[in-house]
Amino acid sequence: MTPTEIPGPEPDWQPATSPPYYSGNNPAHQWSVWEHCSPLFQMIGGLELSVQLVANRLRLHVERSWDGLDDLDVVLFLLRGFSFAVSKHDGNPAGVSLVWLTQSHEDADKALDALLEVLGVGEGIVAFRGDFRDTSSEPSNTAASERTAGDVATSGRTSWWARIRRALGTRTPTD
Repeated sequence: MTPTEIPGPEPDWQPATSPPYYSGNNPAHQWSVWEHCSPLFQMIGGLELSVQLVANRLRLHVERSWDGLDDLDVVLFLLRGFSFAVSKHDGNPAGVSLVWLTQSHEDADKALDALLEVLGVGEGIVAFRGDFRDTSSEPSNTAASERTAGDVATSGRTSWWARIRRALGTRTPTD
């Protein structure tokens, strides 16, 4: 088979991984495996520890991925019947790792408690429980219980990072 050459990209095409997606002149849009799968995941909380510490404790391999927000570290694993993902974006200003169930479950608290038990850490490492993006319920940490639903509720124009800072009660002047 003779190697085929194709022309390089057009000069006005932005990288296919660059947001805002579907804008610019590049006809292609690339998404990562993480971007493709994570919308199906159920966020169940945030932990004040790195993905690497979780991986070290459970002897997991940390994978590098990326999405429209940033590069990220992630581990996906099965533990006590729950299918987990723990992720942290490099640019996450709150510095917490997000905990997800890769298959929705009615008892998210039970899943998070199982993870904490196996990690050998207490409730003090939990930054928040639940999904900070969910405006129908408050995250169940002490700081969140002192805020009103309006403090956590956000519009589509609010950045993902601003939402996580609000869920944790740490605002910046740009919020």
